[in-house]
Amino acid sequence: MRFKLTLHSECGTIELPVHYNHMIQAAIYRNLSPEFASFLHNQGYVIDKRRFPLFVFSRMIGSYTYVPSQKILRFQAPAYLFISSPVSQFIHDMAQIFLRDGIQLGRQQLRVTEVETSSINVEQDEIKVQTLSPVVAYSTLLRPDGRKYTLYFPPRTSDFKRIVSENLVRKAKLIYGEETEFEPIDIQEIGTHKKHVTFYKSTVIEAYSGRFHLRGDQRLLQTAVDTGLGSKNSMGFGMVRVC
Repeated sequence: MRFKLTLHSECGTIELPVHYNHMIQAAIYRNLSPEFASFLHNQGYVIDKRRFPLFVFSRMIGSYTYVPSQKILRFQAPAYLFISSPVSQFIHDMAQIFLRDGIQLGRQQLRVTEVETSSINVEQDEIKVQTLSPVVAYSTLLRPDGRKYTLYFPPRTSDFKRIVSENLVRKAKLIYGEETEFEPIDIQEIGTHKKHVTFYKSTVIEAYSGRFHLRGDQRLLQTAVDTGLGSKNSMGFGMVRVC
């Protein structure tokens, strides 16, 4: 299940820093019940010693200009934000509270004038998707001196496809049962992909936007639509729409 928020401001514009993912994530957690927000943030759904909050959100969508002197993006209202999760409590909490209280991004209090909910049911074993927020695939490795570093992979590499597929299988097992067996999906890039370098607080993240052709178990494809492709979904990466 996903929903689309229509956002307005009193002054007619919405100003955000270039790297604003953390602000949207914070707004989402604030609009959940305290107990559920604490569970998702501190624990989440765990499999293979990995934690998944099981939600994803898009980039802010709308007409904007970049203001270099202030390093901000100035959106003309209305702007739109998509949020998706397979967890019914998450969707219920979010839709009700956003419509009632609006959304606070930094110091801006925005009105939510409309909440459109939709359910996308994948009924085939292959789909084409377009990213609504860029996809992250990475590995954490060790240097010879023992220090960790992160290596990010572009869509054309086999590591990208393997990591995205393994990530989907883990999330699907949380949804459909840990004993459920899944074969890896086939992921093919369509056309060219744009690289995005995003600062999430003090962390530099590399991600890629574009179109993909996914083929495999319908449940895995449904998981991709509901929870996002790749890693760091709850930080605003990997949300897709079916073309």
